[in-house]
Amino acid sequence: MNSAPPPHTPNFFIIGAPKCGTTALSEYLRDHPAIFMCTPKEPYYFCQDFSGLPGPQSLEEYLALFSDAPAHAAALGEASAMYLFSQKAARQIRTFRPDARIIVMLRNPVDLVYSFHSQLLYGLSENEPDFERAWALQNERAAGHNIPTLAREPRFLQYREVARLGKQMQRLLEVFPRDQVHTIFFDDFCTDTRNTYKNVLDFIGVEDDGRTDFARINTNRTFRNELLARLLNRPPLWVSTLVRRLKRVFGLNNIGLLNPFRRANAVVGKRTPISTEFRNQLAEEFQEDIVLLGQLVDRDLSGWMPRASIETRTTEALHT
Repeated sequence: MNSAPPPHTPNFFIIGAPKCGTTALSEYLRDHPAIFMCTPKEPYYFCQDFSGLPGPQSLEEYLALFSDAPAHAAALGEASAMYLFSQKAARQIRTFRPDARIIVMLRNPVDLVYSFHSQLLYGLSENEPDFERAWALQNERAAGHNIPTLAREPRFLQYREVARLGKQMQRLLEVFPRDQVHTIFFDDFCTDTRNTYKNVLDFIGVEDDGRTDFARINTNRTFRNELLARLLNRPPLWVSTLVRRLKRVFGLNNIGLLNPFRRANAVVGKRTPISTEFRNQLAEEFQEDIVLLGQLVDRDLSGWMPRASIETRTTEALHT
């Protein structure tokens, strides 16, 4: 007989993909009285095939993130958006918690990579502001060249691999049974947030709290001052040491002391859309993977296909 998991152990995981609404969903769930979401939102503990990411280094440190969960919390969770991309995270989560509920958020890969490039720019892991040029640098960077000095994990700069959601979903379903995996599409999340949220509550086994207010979270950002951004996002050793000491002295282990300064240095803004020509090129790049994903989740994703492919399939349908 399997022993029950110890108290204060997470039982559900939002594992990605990045820029698909994981931050918004985790914040909505954080407000539910029967749910505890750890801080930080992304511990990254189970994607141990990536180096340079912040977060707990031991199981003891990881479980400490959930130690403040109230006794009445029925669902404890975290949301590390790179778990889906990781080749090891799913199996490590399965070993850690075989009955875990897994939430996957999916999006058109073309929109995903463009938005993810913006996130990497904001976090200083990317130094090429033009996305088309950053895309062209992938092979060079895969060979270890032209890697930004402050990049936390060079593999995140491999945009085509980050957004191969079909391949990643296939790997996940080789580890977890389908009834333990809940998929959400970004478009559905945006157009029917209330119903998407309610379905998640059903999936993780908590009652509906009747929430109807879903404020927009995690809009596209850039920074006002790059020097200040470097100091806040990649603080020198003496700053990191001081912050850790202040947390210990004042019992602020789960509070980001630098976050107010990061918010003050952030600017919300829109980016110029990808050109139609480049967008179609990207769609062609992901076409085979989109087909795979559609088969795995049993959903028509033809709207994500290159325009020429859609037109060809429509013509063929008219003549059969």
